[in-house]
Amino acid sequence: MHGSLRIMSDQLADDAEILFRQVHPSFIQGDEPSSQPFLPTPKDDNKLSLDRASLTTALEAHALFTSNGRQSVAVYGLSVGEFGAERLPCFSDPLKATVEDPANPAHAYAEYSMHGIAQQKNKAKRLKQKALARGRLHP
Repeated sequence: MHGSLRIMSDQLADDAEILFRQVHPSFIQGDEPSSQPFLPTPKDDNKLSLDRASLTTALEAHALFTSNGRQSVAVYGLSVGEFGAERLPCFSDPLKATVEDPANPAHAYAEYSMHGIAQQKNKAKRLKQKALARGRLHP
């Protein structure tokens, strides 16, 4: 997230912990997301931004995300273990408040940098299927 100050990153170890992912309206096809929300964009530095269910709810994560003008029409969840099965380690990444953004102590990310773009796209497709199987978590 641009303009935010990172506090400290620690690898997440609880495979059962759910991580929330916001879905931009442009990534909804019909009534489900494309695989794009599960793939970092070039500006994301190979880090997929997430929020930890152990520290927030899907509703609260969505409210915080949209409070400063960002768009999200759905929240989906994936477990640390599901990312791990794709060899995508997850890290706690709490963010301090800035002029533009409120603090987000529940922020985390999945690290994609050890995989090429073709691998990343395939992983995103598999993660989308797992997220759809779990179902939309908000709204």
